Amino acid sequence: ERNIEKFGRKMIEYNQKAVYRSMLPVRRAVSDLILSTQDPLVMAKNSAEQNAFLQQVVEENNLVTLCDIYILGGIVAYIYGRYELAAALVQKRYELEKNMSRTSLYCGMTAFYDGLIFLAMAHKSSDFEWASEATKTMEEMERFVQIGKSNNEHKFLLLEAEMKSRIG
Repeated sequence: ERNIEKFGRKMIEYNQKAVYRSMLPVRRAVSDLILSTQDPLVMAKNSAEQNAFLQQVVEENNLVTLCDIYILGGIVAYIYGRYELAAALVQKRYELEKNMSRTSLYCGMTAFYDGLIFLAMAHKSSDFEWASEATKTMEEMERFVQIGKSNNEHKFLLLEAEMKSRIG
């Protein structure tokens, strides 16, 4: 984390503030993964930092950064088995994307994790709506396979296997 902070200071020093700001959601997600802890004090500090950053992004009306926060936050929540939170972040992102001219696709990564989140929710709640969303995501992943087979085919196959495992 010290290296990330040092790198961030250098970016600011060399007047690369836009790049620095775009890196902050990634930094937060990586930090959440690396420094994961069940210590309530650390969790409270991280939560306060996240809320302050989120509030700042909302006040600046920075839709791209807010979208990235929702994408990466959903992925981290999924990894830690917090499927309801992950699904809520995906739904918030979908609402936000309605107001955006261009969305952050991350070359199929977003669709892949959306699919995993929807499948986890379908398995957990037995709600048909989640299975339907997962099916839509599979169709989206198929398009990514057409665009970049080497980058997306394995994600598609993993999602397909997960769908057969969870839904049948």
